[in-house]
Amino acid sequence: MIINIATGPWLPVPAVQGGAIPRLWQGLAEEFAARGHQVSILCRSYPSQPHTEVINGVQYIRHGGFPQSTNITLDLLKDFFYSLLTFPRLPHADILVINDFWLPIFACLRPKAGKVVINANRFPKGQYWLYAGTSFFAVASQAIQEAIAKEYPAAISRMEIIPNPIDTRIFSPSTQPKLARKEKLILYVGRIHPEKGVHLLLDAFSILSQKISTVKLRIIGPIKENQGGGGDTYLRKLDAQSVGLSVEFLEPIFNIYKLAEAYREADIFCYPSLAEKGESFGVAPLEAMASGLVPVVSDLACFKDFIEDGKTGYFFNHRTVDAAKNLSDKLFSAIIDSDNNNTMSIQATQKAQEFNYEQVTQRYLADFEKILLFKNSSF
Repeated sequence: MIINIATGPWLPVPAVQGGAIPRLWQGLAEEFAARGHQVSILCRSYPSQPHTEVINGVQYIRHGGFPQSTNITLDLLKDFFYSLLTFPRLPHADILVINDFWLPIFACLRPKAGKVVINANRFPKGQYWLYAGTSFFAVASQAIQEAIAKEYPAAISRMEIIPNPIDTRIFSPSTQPKLARKEKLILYVGRIHPEKGVHLLLDAFSILSQKISTVKLRIIGPIKENQGGGGDTYLRKLDAQSVGLSVEFLEPIFNIYKLAEAYREADIFCYPSLAEKGESFGVAPLEAMASGLVPVVSDLACFKDFIEDGKTGYFFNHRTVDAAKNLSDKLFSAIIDSDNNNTMSIQATQKAQEFNYEQVTQRYLADFEKILLFKNSSF
């Protein structure tokens, strides 16, 4: 098959500026190519990357691009312009995978660009009726599937849950036993933004520190607004909350090998997202599980696709006025009950293996074959 993958105007591929979606499509593209398919990634240009190149059997074609802002309307306009410039350049293909807002609409006007597959990694915002010409919707989680089905029932027969993959060859438990240490390290990896609940985590950590003095919190991720962070104002708030606590903020880690090491150094992973309609899957908790960490997460539906409370992780109720105490109690349980934590760690790692690249690649390719087999693109 000839498979083209079109990403949006914000982040470069390979993911030199981070981003779970560019990273996962780079990985999937390489898996497709390794199985003998002709694969190209159409992505934004970036100063350190040439306009065209081939990496691990995947051709990269780059042009245009914009910095992302905090203004949704402005970003939609930027994406509209980027899509207008991109769709005339779409080369011939059998399958065209798109992770973008406007491009699926225009791509359907260019039949030679291939059968359009939308990678749905965000909750719908009223736009899915515009995607009537789309052949297939690959949705990342059950939560997104239900939301799209409610908004646009016509998509139901063309939709399937295909989860985001993780590289379990890189994200894996340490082969060496951890050195015994009194201090327990809680790790957060993700955007440092209000919707991710980092301020709630600091409130919970403050409560926890009164019960356990030998505990430390490490927060890794971008704070800059053009990288999806909450900006300097939010950072100042977090700094004020951190006074007197054992907390450290580290720059985002874009090297996945170093990121895997960061997971392995920790004892507990916490992801207290408050994004009810923004959190679509949760790659970071799954990477943590693959690395042997037990995740403590908010009670969002998307996490339930791979976390079972009390078996492969912990959920806390983030919707009450006592959310910080709820989170603190779960962190306390995870730290104190070391025997149960060890058992859960093994189960979490085993569960994460179900999301490796090989299995997810096979599911995509099987669906691509079905799309090409059935000319009406409905199955």
